[in-house]
Amino acid sequence: MAKSCSPDEKAAHLQKKELEFWETLKKSGEDVELKLARDLPDDTPDFILSMLSGFEKDVAEFCFANCEGLILDAGCGNGNLLLKALSNGCSNDHATRFIGMDFSRNMLNRAALRAGNDPRACFLQGSVSRLPFRNQTFDWLASSGVLTCLSSVQEAAEAMREFYRVLKPGGVLVVDFFNSISHYTLVRRHLLRETIEPPEYVSPSAFCKDLEKAGFQICTFRGFDFKPIQGYLFMSSLRPLIDPFFIQEKFSCFFESKMVSRRPELSLLGYRVYVKCRKKRDSSGDIRGNEHFSSDSYL
Repeated sequence: MAKSCSPDEKAAHLQKKELEFWETLKKSGEDVELKLARDLPDDTPDFILSMLSGFEKDVAEFCFANCEGLILDAGCGNGNLLLKALSNGCSNDHATRFIGMDFSRNMLNRAALRAGNDPRACFLQGSVSRLPFRNQTFDWLASSGVLTCLSSVQEAAEAMREFYRVLKPGGVLVVDFFNSISHYTLVRRHLLRETIEPPEYVSPSAFCKDLEKAGFQICTFRGFDFKPIQGYLFMSSLRPLIDPFFIQEKFSCFFESKMVSRRPELSLLGYRVYVKCRKKRDSSGDIRGNEHFSSDSYL
């Protein structure tokens, strides 16, 4: 009889497989960095690349607009968002340094190469569930597309506690999640009978409660991806018959730019939702969460 694995062993196995994937990932052709960051095929249509590039520009602006002090991009991958923030002037004059951290050495090497000799950015390897930094180190922390890839709810909770630990009081956190009550995930759950569960999929109310529980106060949110059919339809062999003119991507872009900008509450209908919040104190005025971690980590 095969030996059953404990939850911790399963989580370690999944994390190892995830790391192996990113360490060996290779792409070619135009916009190779965008393909790497999102694991797109080499023959991705130019229109899709242009649309996703616009998405990353908007996300970088939401994640880093007016950031200042010491900023951490936790799970930076090949540096797409961090480098867009630097090149587009998202930070204000008080920003001192961006630190990009990821668990993949392959992706970090690409990020460092692209940053060149920019003195505002440096990169190091680490895990979001055990950040290699002292308590209350950062003024700002963004983590895009990371919590949804973690192996368990427990690991996501550990990451949330770590985010709280390394942020200064009043520091800003920006994180994202896949919306379990978006139209597409509801179709997958109730019609296709697929499993939709955390940490990959979370409802807006549950995610906000988790942030509050972790010691954060919600400031604002921004929803993306309102396509009628979720996922990369352009990768399907049936796309020339179903959607030859990329109508669903154009609809999503229109909805984001024209509707969500006027009615921010519509963000909660998006498939992917980003939340911006601030670290708060508990009722005693103490900083929460530090008792769970040693203070001998390094920067």
